[in-house]
Amino acid sequence: MQYSWLPQERREVIVREKPPLVISSKRFARIQANASQAAQQERQYRLQLRGQAEEQLRAGGEELLRQFGGRKLCITKAEECRRELEQLREQELEAKRLAEEESAASRREAQSRQKERIAAAQQLLEQLRPGPRELQCARLQSEVLRSVQAQRQVQETFAQALERQAERDRRIYHEQVLNGIEEAQRRRAERCQQLGEHKQDLLSAIAEREKERQAAKAEEHEQARQERERNQRQLREQQRRDEEMRTSRRRQKREEALASLAMAEQRQQRLLMLEEVEQVQCDVHNEAKGRLEQMKRDRTRSRVQQRIQRNEKLAQEQAPRLHYSAGADEARHERQLVEMQKAHSAEQARRRQSRERVKNSRLAIQREAEQLAQASREQGEADKHKAVDLRLKNDLVHVQFKRQQRQEQLQRMRQLRQQLDEQVRQRHEEETRPDTNYNREAQLECLREDAFFFDYARQLMDTARARGCPLKPFVRAVGQYKNENRIGAGIRVPPHLVTRLSMGRRTAGDSPAEAAVKAQSSAEEAKLAEEEEQQRRNIEENLKKIEALVLAEATVKAEVPKG
Repeated sequence: MQYSWLPQERREVIVREKPPLVISSKRFARIQANASQAAQQERQYRLQLRGQAEEQLRAGGEELLRQFGGRKLCITKAEECRRELEQLREQELEAKRLAEEESAASRREAQSRQKERIAAAQQLLEQLRPGPRELQCARLQSEVLRSVQAQRQVQETFAQALERQAERDRRIYHEQVLNGIEEAQRRRAERCQQLGEHKQDLLSAIAEREKERQAAKAEEHEQARQERERNQRQLREQQRRDEEMRTSRRRQKREEALASLAMAEQRQQRLLMLEEVEQVQCDVHNEAKGRLEQMKRDRTRSRVQQRIQRNEKLAQEQAPRLHYSAGADEARHERQLVEMQKAHSAEQARRRQSRERVKNSRLAIQREAEQLAQASREQGEADKHKAVDLRLKNDLVHVQFKRQQRQEQLQRMRQLRQQLDEQVRQRHEEETRPDTNYNREAQLECLREDAFFFDYARQLMDTARARGCPLKPFVRAVGQYKNENRIGAGIRVPPHLVTRLSMGRRTAGDSPAEAAVKAQSSAEEAKLAEEEEQQRRNIEENLKKIEALVLAEATVKAEVPKG
């Protein structure tokens, strides 16, 4: 974030060093292989030539042997070995010399290519700097404008040709129109004469036609009146029929409503009768069920009595035969009665136990259902409490996050305030410090860049002027650069802000070290001042040349309509 009242730096000086030349091991091996490849090819070629020469010598020797009758005329083996060793040494020396020459040539070529690439890269980097990049864009825009202007000139020429053709066509059309007007006036005079003669006939025909029209209109009025009367009668008849239909529909609806009420009453009565019949059936069923139960109990009692009587009869019949006494029979009878009572009571107990089991199972199911309902209610309450706790935790986390965010924001504000206070303090120290320019090198670097920019802009504008391209994009780029870097802009201080008081400011002679420092840096200051003045003169000269080019283009544009 920048503030207008804080001291601003124009541009940071960047020292660009040339990158070192680094060659990979693969590239070095490839260069070495390419360097020795020519020597190997040369060696192979020499070996091939040597083989061909030896073949020719062997053929010549055989021919001489045939000619001289088997006498040996060849050299000795030692001589042949010595010659071969000399030839091999000469070939190796030649191959080494060729390899050294080729490697030196390839090295010189690689160095030249590297220098060209470095120069092209430096030129590209210079073009990609903020100023020259804008100038390149302006150059491209100027070329585009030149093509647009050329196309516009072609279009203007074509439009002028079309206008001349239209003017010629308009003149021909004007002559044709004049001839047509004269012919039309002549025909109009003849037609007027014919119309005058025909007018009288038309007036008489119009009068007769008017009479016929009046008669037809009267007849139409009469027919329309009759039609209206007939329509009114039909409308009244339709209204009467509609009223009768509505009356009959209301009567029918009323009858249907009464019938529906009667049917509803009948349905209610039938429902009441059905309920009474069901109640009577239930009473009859209950009474019959009670009677059936009583009959079952009576029958059971009668069976027991019959069994007792049968047993007594059997006992009486068998008593004489078995010599049983009456006391034994009575005891046996009582035992049987007790057993039967025990069996009946056991049956009743089993039934009672089955009923109890059913009742207990039903009660158990009911208790289980109640327990499940209670558990579900407790689970719902627990979930509700958990949701409330979770919501409270989320709210607490949100509040803590907002508090932390506020603390961070306050911390950033404090840091920003400290930074601003530090900047104000530094500015105050710079204002109260002796009048020493510690940013002279940076200013000089900025002046060099400005001089390079305006010189490059002037060269591009000269080239564009020679090619016939417009200079408006260059003027816009130069103006933007001047505005961004505050070139040619003076700082005006209002009179009411100018003070002549020395209170709170350092003046000349206040510091004893100031004179010594100025004496030590006087030579450097003079050199820097001279270079600064030279750069400023270059900038002014280039600006004057640019203004001259723009003025010349404006003069040419102003003279074009006159020509």
